[in-house]
Amino acid sequence: MDALDIDKAHIVGHDWGSSPAWAFAALYPDRTLQLVATSVGNPNGYFKVNHANEQKLKSWYIAFFSLRGIAERAMASGKVFAKGVGLEEAAEVEAPMVEQLGMLKGMDRPQAWTSGLNWYRANTGLTSLLTGSLMSELPLVTCDVQQLWFTGDDPVCTEGQAKTSGQYVKSRGTFRYEKIDSPSHVAPWSDPEPVNASMLNFLRKA
Repeated sequence: MDALDIDKAHIVGHDWGSSPAWAFAALYPDRTLQLVATSVGNPNGYFKVNHANEQKLKSWYIAFFSLRGIAERAMASGKVFAKGVGLEEAAEVEAPMVEQLGMLKGMDRPQAWTSGLNWYRANTGLTSLLTGSLMSELPLVTCDVQQLWFTGDDPVCTEGQAKTSGQYVKSRGTFRYEKIDSPSHVAPWSDPEPVNASMLNFLRKA
């Protein structure tokens, strides 16, 4: 933002990107106009409240990704998440996306996965599963927040961790939760119309 001479911005994050988006809004309130997080709720409560145990089970891959070398070889084999991370119908949606964007080009080499897996290793891991937080404890968010959750998120993200994220928004900020019916975890790509319509409706209220 500094390089582009942008003082304040609307911050939007999806899935893993939602965690740093929440963190940015919490740590830089004077530079955040609004926050939109999809799929993943506030990191402080990801493994807490009533959904805690269920979410930890769904997040088994976080522990798996911490296994250096083993995780790389498994991912390069193409057998892990071969049908996507969601429902059977999600595979039909996600496969064309992976092919169109060339996401797995050159990823048949174990070392090609290391940099991506290191994002998980540096920011989360077994400690997160034990402490109940995806990252270090964050201050409350003070801006207006929209949290979206898709039905296709369920295999990896409980609705509870998204729906209860409002407790991490300070009273002067408002929290809006919305559930969107989409079979895919990558709804911003597979179902852009309802997702974009919802986001724009929220952002225009700034």
